[in-house]
Amino acid sequence: MAGKWSLKQVFLRTLIVALVGSALIGIYAFLFGDFGETEVKILLTTLSISYFSIISLACAAAFEARRGGVLAPIGLVVGILGFVAYLPGIWAEWFESETYGKSMAILAIFGFSLAQSCLLALVPLQKPIRWVVFSTVGIIFALAILISGMIVFESDEEWLFRFVGVLGILDGCGAVLIPVLYKLGSRSDAIMPSESLDRIELFCPRCRHRETYPISTITCGKCSLEIRVEIAEEPRTCLPNG
Repeated sequence: MAGKWSLKQVFLRTLIVALVGSALIGIYAFLFGDFGETEVKILLTTLSISYFSIISLACAAAFEARRGGVLAPIGLVVGILGFVAYLPGIWAEWFESETYGKSMAILAIFGFSLAQSCLLALVPLQKPIRWVVFSTVGIIFALAILISGMIVFESDEEWLFRFVGVLGILDGCGAVLIPVLYKLGSRSDAIMPSESLDRIELFCPRCRHRETYPISTITCGKCSLEIRVEIAEEPRTCLPNG
C-alpha cells in the first residue's frame, strides 16, 4: 500500500490503542466504578474495536501478501463494517432489536471465519497438499453457515449441536495440521549438497553485469573483474517463498 503507513500498520496501531483503552477502562471499572451503564458501553466499545481490528489485521496481512483470494478484501470490508455497525448498536441500544442483534452476531461469526481463513492462506504449502487448506476453509465456512442458520431460525435440535461439534473439531485439526505440514515440507526443500552446486548466477559488483558462472575464479564477461567464489559451509534449509 502506498503511503506513510501500510494497511497492516494502521490496523496494528488501532489494535494497540483499543487494547490499551480496554485495559485502562476495565481496571478503572474494577477499582473505582460500579459497572454502570456508561462504563459497560465504553468497555464493550473498546472490546468490539479490538475484535474487528484483529479481524482486519489478519485480512490485511493476507491482502498485502496477495494470498487468500477474494476472502482478504471481503474480510477487510467485514472488519470495517463491524466498526461502523457495532458502535451505534452499543450506544443507541439497537441490540435490543432481535433482527439487529442476530445480524451483528452473524457478522462477528463470519468476520472470525474470514480472519482464520486468511491466516491459514498465508501458510505456503506445496501444491500436492494445498487441498488441506481448501478443505479446512470449506469446513470453517460450513461451521459459520450452520451456526448462523441456528441463530436465525433459533434452532436447538440436538443433532445440530452434534454437527457443530464435529465441524469444530475438524476446524481445529485443520488449523493445527496446516502449519505442521508446512514445517515438515520445508525440511524436504533443503538444497542439494555443496558438491552438486557447480554454477552460480551473480551480479558483477563493479559493472552490475549479470551472468551465470562456474563456482571457481570468475572473470566478469563485461569489465573483466576477477571474482573468486566458493562454498564455505554446508547449505541450510531454504524456506519456500510465500
